[in-house]
Amino acid sequence: MTVIKRDRNETAKSLMQAIDKLCLLLEGQGEHEAIVDLNKAKDLLKTNDQKAAIAIIIDAFEGDHELMAYTMQREGQQWTEVEELSQASSRVLSLARRIRV
Repeated sequence: MTVIKRDRNETAKSLMQAIDKLCLLLEGQGEHEAIVDLNKAKDLLKTNDQKAAIAIIIDAFEGDHELMAYTMQREGQQWTEVEELSQASSRVLSLARRIRV
């Protein structure tokens, strides 16, 4: 197994891309306030204020928006929007936690 180490800037770029993908999926779920907060976090990542950005992202998952619910895997045969939401939200949370450490 090969382990690829990323620096914080590469992880931040990946996180911004993951936020874009998640926001598109959240739009279909009517999560407009969460989208606004995630976009604020993305803007902060662009200014290298990573600490504030990560706080907003973690709060979106664990706080009022409860985006953590989308990370739960569902059983099923088909690739659906639910699985896409699960994968996209898990990626955002994972990347945010990686930067936070």
